[in-house]
Amino acid sequence: MPWIYECRACEARSPEERERRDDAEDELVEHRRRVHGGLRPDAGDEVRRVHAAARGDGVLPAGWGWALLVLLALLLANCRGW
Repeated sequence: MPWIYECRACEARSPEERERRDDAEDELVEHRRRVHGGLRPDAGDEVRRVHAAARGDGVLPAGWGWALLVLLALLLANCRGW
C-alpha cells in the first residue's frame, strides 16, 4: 500500500503517493525544512498509509460505508411504504 505525508498546520499533502515509507518521510522532512523552518508544526504532521479502498479525499464512503447507506435507504423506504 502506498504512503503519503500530511501536514495539519498548512494542510499540505504529498504531491503523489510513495511506495516506500522512507520516501514519504523524506518528503515530510523536506516540507518541515522548507515551510516550517525545520520544526514540527504545533498542529502536527504524519506519514500514513493510503488504503486501496480509500476514495479521493475521504469525502465519499467506501466499502462498508456504501453498504450501510444502502441498508439505511432500504429501511427508510420500508418505513415510508415506498
